[in-house]
Amino acid sequence: MKGNIFCSASALASLLLCLDFGSAAAQQLPAVSAPNGKIEFDAGALTLPSAAFMGRAAGTLTLPLGDRFGLQVDVTGATAPGFTTSAALHLFTRDPASYLIGGTLGVVRTPGSTVFAAGPEGELYLDRWTLEAWAGLAIVHPASAPARSGAFAMAEAGYYATDNWRLSLGVSSLDGYNSLQFGTEYLFDGFDLPLAATTEIRVGQDGAILGTLGLRVYIGGPSKSLIRRHREDDPSDRSTALYAATGGATLGSGSKVPAATSPAPAADETGDGDSGDTDGDGYTCGGNVPGVCS
Repeated sequence: MKGNIFCSASALASLLLCLDFGSAAAQQLPAVSAPNGKIEFDAGALTLPSAAFMGRAAGTLTLPLGDRFGLQVDVTGATAPGFTTSAALHLFTRDPASYLIGGTLGVVRTPGSTVFAAGPEGELYLDRWTLEAWAGLAIVHPASAPARSGAFAMAEAGYYATDNWRLSLGVSSLDGYNSLQFGTEYLFDGFDLPLAATTEIRVGQDGAILGTLGLRVYIGGPSKSLIRRHREDDPSDRSTALYAATGGATLGSGSKVPAATSPAPAADETGDGDSGDTDGDGYTCGGNVPGVCS
């Protein structure tokens, strides 16, 4: 599954990188219509490693750099695991009628590790369909283990059932963890500030399920439909995407907890003479994130 997800996302990113920039001369709209942003809040539940509440707040700020380029900053704060923050910086060029292409740097910080990710991103606009991808190199710095690096990839297909209602299906692969995501966003009419409702369900390779409901407020720019906001204003929030794509074993601390205080040693269930204290330091592996003490 990991190879298929990474190859599919990388192929889409490569396709977007090979777009013909000769169409730039015919571009009628700027890459970013005007300075704009969004603020969002969502909450939900995570099933593994144990059932838990998850709350998140996020925001983006997008600025035009002339007519052909744009800059976006994303920030996110979440409650699991522990207090977690993430951020991303995009630099891109875009024809709102055809494509977006650029580069993005992201970071996720948890009590147990820090994840950096960088690489090209792209979006392809095909009538009511939008294809998106971000792929590159990820570096994981656990708090109590050596750093490691590897390729990552995320890809998503979005369909606008109406101008104000988007459905999406995505996949991701990061640090050996793969997940499948379904999302929807609906922009309401009749509010002074553009207000949208969001829903996301994400299923990980370990069976973990994350489901959230949220509200999103768009700020800046003239009144317009959801599909136009996505293509003329702010690109996808990569700080939230990076946080959501990172598995529990990566986000978890992998710390050791004290062994039982009983004077008797831990039971040797394997018959190999090992009491469970594998390194002789008086501790046994623990924690609530699968795989962190393997």
